Amino acid sequence: MTDPAAAPDTWRELARLMTASLPDLADPDAARIVADLTPAARGRIRSHLIAHPDALVSGASAAPRSVQALITTLADHGVTGVRAPACLRCGRVRPLRRAVPGGRVCLGCEGILANRGNIGACTLCGTIGPRPSRNTCAACRRRQAAATRTCSVCGKPAELDPCSNCRPRPATPCALCHTTAPVTARWPLGPVCAPCYRTARSHPMPCPDCDRARVLIGRAEHRRVCGPCAGVPDPYACERCAGPRSYKVGRLCDRCAVADHLEKLFTDLPEAVGTGPLAAMRAALVEAPDAETVLNWLRGSRSARLLRDLMATGRPLSHTDLDATIDGRGTAMTAEYLRGLLIAYQVLEPRDELAVRIVRHLERTVARHPEHGTLLRAYVRWSLLPRAKRHQAVRAGGVKHRIRWAYTRINLAAELLTTTVGHGLTIATLDQGRLDTWLAANPGTRYEVRDFVVWAHRRHHARDLLVPHRPKADPVGLDEDSHWDLLHQCLTDTRLDLDVRAAGAILLLFGQHLTRIAALPITALTTGDGTTFLTLGRTPIPLPTTLADLLTTLADRPAPQGWAVNTSAGWLFPGHLPGAHISAAALSRRLAACHIPNRPARTTALVALAGDLPPAVLGPMLGLHPITAVQWRRRAATDWTAYLQARQCALADGPPYPGPDSFVRQVRQAVPAVIRPVGPISPDLH
Repeated sequence: MTDPAAAPDTWRELARLMTASLPDLADPDAARIVADLTPAARGRIRSHLIAHPDALVSGASAAPRSVQALITTLADHGVTGVRAPACLRCGRVRPLRRAVPGGRVCLGCEGILANRGNIGACTLCGTIGPRPSRNTCAACRRRQAAATRTCSVCGKPAELDPCSNCRPRPATPCALCHTTAPVTARWPLGPVCAPCYRTARSHPMPCPDCDRARVLIGRAEHRRVCGPCAGVPDPYACERCAGPRSYKVGRLCDRCAVADHLEKLFTDLPEAVGTGPLAAMRAALVEAPDAETVLNWLRGSRSARLLRDLMATGRPLSHTDLDATIDGRGTAMTAEYLRGLLIAYQVLEPRDELAVRIVRHLERTVARHPEHGTLLRAYVRWSLLPRAKRHQAVRAGGVKHRIRWAYTRINLAAELLTTTVGHGLTIATLDQGRLDTWLAANPGTRYEVRDFVVWAHRRHHARDLLVPHRPKADPVGLDEDSHWDLLHQCLTDTRLDLDVRAAGAILLLFGQHLTRIAALPITALTTGDGTTFLTLGRTPIPLPTTLADLLTTLADRPAPQGWAVNTSAGWLFPGHLPGAHISAAALSRRLAACHIPNRPARTTALVALAGDLPPAVLGPMLGLHPITAVQWRRRAATDWTAYLQARQCALADGPPYPGPDSFVRQVRQAVPAVIRPVGPISPDLH
């Protein structure tokens, strides 16, 4: 070892540069470390420390490899304060080999930068992008390697053995949640586990320093910041717009990826250029508030694949082409979702879905029973369709229950005709005994064939046969206290969802069918002279302040994020389908989850209202048929004869019926204007 006193001046200068930034390093120790260096290393380290005096403690990535080796030696000798340099691109502490503008990068980033330098068309797939290996893209290179290799752990084709999923990862405390788990990524703020990595990538947040939405991978002054604010490039920046890169699509953000998918989808359609409906649909999808939802739909949904298939034909989109793709329940749901989407974007014109669905089911039934085609078509054309359209025009509500109503009658008519032929008879020779035997085999549903039998007799196709109305069990109501508690909960409990509270209050106060509640339009809620009215039938009902505020808040709430067409679309209870209201089944499940029973609540409300209002007022106010209003009046009759009889039956089968008078008095105390009808009626009803 050279004597420190006889050491060259350059050695002593290098030792002084080292001790200047490291106070804990003694002069003799610094002289010995300098003496152990090679001449070339001494020259490079001395030149770098003269230009960068804090290179040993700053962790800057510009340190050459000789300075990196010196920092490792100082750390091995127990010198405190030294800091190894981090990669300029990824921020990880690794050996830095390649010098790039601004510093040095590790081996992995060196390969990434080299790959990005070779941009062109892949020789295998033709995709324009980086070509890291023999002018082929990384995906083709991985497929080529995986074709000849398998993972020894899982046995799947893989480029490496073991594959990235089976390769063991060291368990390290996460820098965000402090949970000891396998490391998914090493950021400037420290190692990150898989859940924290997924959350940070999926939900970029505004950086507190630059206020830009980025993946916060660094830390400054005890707060999380983005990569550029932490002194490192952002590895998760979109290559096109510099926004946060998509968690599911490489190199681009969600919005740019959506634009690329739509470019491929609409590229061969001239209607998608300009100001046509397809162009408006394309622009709306690109500008959707939640681009991730649109991207998921474009990449993975069956309706998007169906849209691509229809556009690939080169023909304009039409209802006929959509109908031709339906060959089962699954494809029907896909086609109907796409149809609703195209109608909401005005690509397709709205059509009478009720008539189309009934006719489509008729043709399927006739295809199975061609011998009954003439009679079934006449029955549907002259009986079912006119009544279904008339009910749709007169009564509010969705079309699904009317479609099921028609389906049931078509199926039962075909079943009765087939059974009759099986016994060697015709509908004209069918007698009452055979019909009663057929009805008794399945009394739960076959009584609905009464509609077809009555029509066949009126058209002189069958004898005058008797099919009684389907027997219905007496409705069971709630007890008075339970009904009042549920109503009070819907009006005041803010822990429940807003739509559940509103639907429950309408059900408990007015006894409306869930099919009508689900299909209530926003226009049913009106305001005049400082009073809010709800129109359920033909007579607007003035609402008390509590219920009026509840429904007004529901109508004024912002549209859900995601699809540009998933707005309220004029519905008080919008659903998840484009431009459609919530289904009655979904609303029933939501009410049941909050312990609000549908039928008992409706029974109690209608009994209470019918006991206080005459049918002539009750029917127009609630949109009930006159016969239905009279039946509810009889059930809550003031002479109590029918009510007491029903109450005795209920005592044997379930909870008793509540007395309507006491319930009405309580409702009046809480919401005094709810059951007060509008119009010149008798003063004793107010």
